[in-house]
Amino acid sequence: MLHILLQRVNLKNLFLIFFVVFSVAGCSVLSGSGNTMLQNDAYASSDFYLDKVNSSQNDNERTNYQLLAVRALLSENKINQAESLLSSLKDLDKSQQLDASLLKAHLLSVQRDNHGAITLLNTIDLNVLSSSQKVRYYGVLAQVSENSKDFVGAINAHIQMDRFITDMQRKQQNNDTIWSLLRSLDKNTLNSLIVEPNDIVLKGWIDLAKVYNDHLSQPEQMRFAIQNWKMTYANHSAAFLLPTDLRGVVNFEELTLKQVALLLPLSGNAQLIGKIIQQGFNDAHGSSSVIVKNYDTMSGISVVDLVNQAKQEGAQAVVGPLLKDNVETLLNSSVMQGLSVLTLNTAPSMRPLQGVCYYGLSPEDEAQSAAVKMWNDGETNPMVFAPQNDLGQRSASAFNAKWQRLAGTDANTYYYSLVDDILANIKNAAMSGKVNAIYVVADSQQLQEIKTALDNSDAHSIAIYATSRSNSANNGPDYRITMNGVKFSDIPFLSDLNSASYQQALKLANGDYSLLRLYAMGADAWILISKFAEMRQIPGYSINGLTGVLQAGDGCNIERSMTWLQYDNGNIKTIN
Repeated sequence: MLHILLQRVNLKNLFLIFFVVFSVAGCSVLSGSGNTMLQNDAYASSDFYLDKVNSSQNDNERTNYQLLAVRALLSENKINQAESLLSSLKDLDKSQQLDASLLKAHLLSVQRDNHGAITLLNTIDLNVLSSSQKVRYYGVLAQVSENSKDFVGAINAHIQMDRFITDMQRKQQNNDTIWSLLRSLDKNTLNSLIVEPNDIVLKGWIDLAKVYNDHLSQPEQMRFAIQNWKMTYANHSAAFLLPTDLRGVVNFEELTLKQVALLLPLSGNAQLIGKIIQQGFNDAHGSSSVIVKNYDTMSGISVVDLVNQAKQEGAQAVVGPLLKDNVETLLNSSVMQGLSVLTLNTAPSMRPLQGVCYYGLSPEDEAQSAAVKMWNDGETNPMVFAPQNDLGQRSASAFNAKWQRLAGTDANTYYYSLVDDILANIKNAAMSGKVNAIYVVADSQQLQEIKTALDNSDAHSIAIYATSRSNSANNGPDYRITMNGVKFSDIPFLSDLNSASYQQALKLANGDYSLLRLYAMGADAWILISKFAEMRQIPGYSINGLTGVLQAGDGCNIERSMTWLQYDNGNIKTIN
C-alpha cells in the first residue's frame, strides 16, 4: 500500500481514470504485452511525435505515437493539450492501457489531484513495468509527495528512480533534483529526520546536506568536509555524480577585496537617486578597510572609460552602473575582463558572463514572488491586473512565466488604463465563479478604489494581492482600515518601522518610500560585492538583505524573496 496522504476525490477525474483503465479489456489488473516503443524512454519533442501520428499508416503505431506525444507534452508542461489528447484515445491494447494509466497518473499529479493519481497507481503492477516505466511510476510518486509538501517522500521516490535510470545524464539530473529537494528543507527539519539504520542511501544524502549547511559560511572548509563525506559513503550515487551545485563549492576561490569602484549618477537629473544609493552603500560599508572610490556616470565621460580609469587606479571590483543604457554599453565592451562586476540594473543584452552579477529592484521579482505566494496559499485561478505600460507588461509576463512553471497553465491577464476597467472584469469573472483571487499592480489610490468597489459588490470575498507600489508613507489609519485583508509584498527593510536603521534612513529620504528602497538597495549592493565569490560559486548561498533574501539565480541574476504583509484591522502584520 502506498503511504501517502490522499486528498479529496475529484469525481470527474476518477471517472476518467476508470475510463482509461477499463476502456478495452475491463480487467482490474493491468499487464504489459511487450510494446517496446512504449516501454523505452522518449526523448523527442511533442511536435515530432504529432508529425509521426499524422504520417503513420498503421492504427496501432499511430496510437503509440499519440501516447508518446502525450508524454512529451507533459514534459513540456503543455497540460491542457496533453489532457485533451489523452482523453481522445480509444480502443487501446493492454500495453497501451498500461502506458495511458501512467500518463493519466502523471497528469493528475501535476494537476495536484493526489487522490486520483495514487488511486490509479494502485491499479498498476510494478512487476510488469520496464525500467523506463518504473522511473515514470516513481516520478508520479515524487510529484504527489511534493504536492503534499512531503519532501522526504519525494526524495525517497527519486532514490527509487535512480535504481532504474540507465544513462549518466539522467542520473545526474536525478541527483540534482534530490539535492534541490534536500536544500528546500530547513535545518531544524533536516536535523530532526529519523532514518532507518539500513537506509544507507537516504542517510548519505541527509548527511551530505548537513555537511553543506554546517559549512555554508565557511566554503574553504566545506570542500574538505565534502571529501570526507565521499570517503564515508564511497559507494553512494552522489559520490560518483556529485550534485552540479556542489562542484563550484569544491573549486571555491575566495575573493580578497582591496578597492571597489562605485559607478552612480552623482550629478544631473538622476543625482538624487544616485546619492541615496551611495548613502546606503557607504552606511553598510561602515568601517571596512576596503577602499571605495566614486565615479560619476553623468560627468560626460563614457562608462567604458570610467571603468578603465577605475582599473588603472587599482579597483578589483565594480558596483554599477545604475542606468540601463550604461549597463548595456558595459556589457557590449571587453573592459570588464579581470574584474568582479555587480551591475545595479539589467539590460536587453544581459547574459551569463564570467565575473558579472546583475542586481536591481525589478518588478519581475515582486511578480514572481506573488505567483509563488498565491500558489502556496492554494489559489488555483488567479487574475492579474497590470497597467498598460512597460511596468505592467514586465510584471504580468513575469507572473505568468512563474505561474506556468507552478501550475502548468496560463494566468488570466488583463491590462487596464482606468480602474473601472478592472472592476468590470472582476465582477464578470466573479459572477461566473471563475476567480477567487487577484494580483493587482497599482498605486495606493488605485488599490483603495478597487478594494472599496469590491467591498460594495458581490465580489467582496475575492482575495487581493498587491505590489509594493501600493505601500506608501502617506497611507494613514483610515487607509489601513479600508484595506483590511489585502496582502502586499515589500522589502524587509519596510516591515520593521521601529528599527534604528529605518529611522535613520527615513530622515535621509524625507519619508519617501521609493527612496528608502533605493537606500536599502545601496546597502545590499555593498554586502553582495563583499560576498561576491560566495554568491557566484556557492549555490544556495543567501544573504538576508534589506531588500529581501538574496540569492544568485541563472546567470548570476540576483533574485529577491520578498516579505509579505497584510492589513489587519488598521495594523500591518508580516505573514511569511
